[in-house]
Amino acid sequence: MRLEARVAVTSRGVDATLSVGAHRTLALLGANGAGKSTVLESLADVTRPDHARIVLDGQVLAEPGRRRPVPARRRGIVLLSQDDALFPMSVLDNVAFGPRSAGRKDAEDVARTWLDHVGCLDLAGRRPGELSGGQARRVAIARALAAEPRVLLLDEPFAGLDVEAASAIRALLRELLAGTTAVLTTHDALDAHTLADDVAVMESGRVVEAGPAREVLSRPRTRFAARMAGRVLIEGTMRGGRLVIDEVSSIPVSGGPGAGSRAAVAVPPASVAVALESPSIAGDRAWILDSVTTLEPRGDHVRVHGALVSADVDPELASELEAGARLWCGVPRGLDAYAL
Repeated sequence: MRLEARVAVTSRGVDATLSVGAHRTLALLGANGAGKSTVLESLADVTRPDHARIVLDGQVLAEPGRRRPVPARRRGIVLLSQDDALFPMSVLDNVAFGPRSAGRKDAEDVARTWLDHVGCLDLAGRRPGELSGGQARRVAIARALAAEPRVLLLDEPFAGLDVEAASAIRALLRELLAGTTAVLTTHDALDAHTLADDVAVMESGRVVEAGPAREVLSRPRTRFAARMAGRVLIEGTMRGGRLVIDEVSSIPVSGGPGAGSRAAVAVPPASVAVALESPSIAGDRAWILDSVTTLEPRGDHVRVHGALVSADVDPELASELEAGARLWCGVPRGLDAYAL
């Protein structure tokens, strides 16, 4: 089921275009407030957009000037929201709801099969209030898939889960989404790496970059997309096998476009070294003189954002830094450069 859509919700500042190939998973990647949930709600007819053209496998579900878009119950698009929204009935009846509504006489058998798939068959007699967060999410996934959706939409499927539960459900979805046309929203690059065939990056209500997951995540072309992919985008101009950043800094690179072309390298912040004094020996790194813009605590480390580069450092080193401080950032030599 191929999905092509453009949806605009003026009050939320959203005007996004996306495409999902048949039996592929698209990760809609963006910060909180980027408009990701609004896009899913518009596709599922939970939110009525001001402008929409939605085409699923050649069937027009909504288009400008069409008086009545195809209603939610006839779209075959199922939205799994962040809060699971389980009904106040048994787990078995929750999962059987979709097939039962479709008139299937074997609805309970279908429900038991899906509960078995998600490892919750032993919970069939419980009610939502008796489930842990991870169990409720598994049941919600089973309920969504039992409805046999043409497209499955998952809005931040790991929100509110502890690390262990999120990891287990991520592995479960990796298996269950095979052969399904799906869109999931996330602000975590790990979800995109693990689950997505394709990625679309949203910023301020717009899709700013899209393509195959491996390409977008390893070769981002905007700083925002790089940040969402957990990388630092370092831009410059190609000259003699080097990426020239400014008048004093350059990086020896591998490949890249011809001389004079704009190009970039993308590197994980953890791979960037930091020195407070000018290194006396370059070693296997190219050292770029930068200045601190912000310090971002991230658990057991601190991300130092510079005007040109970002790096992850330990809290002890970060305590010696402040906005405006000069530092040298060591970027590995020989990175793969690509055209912008």
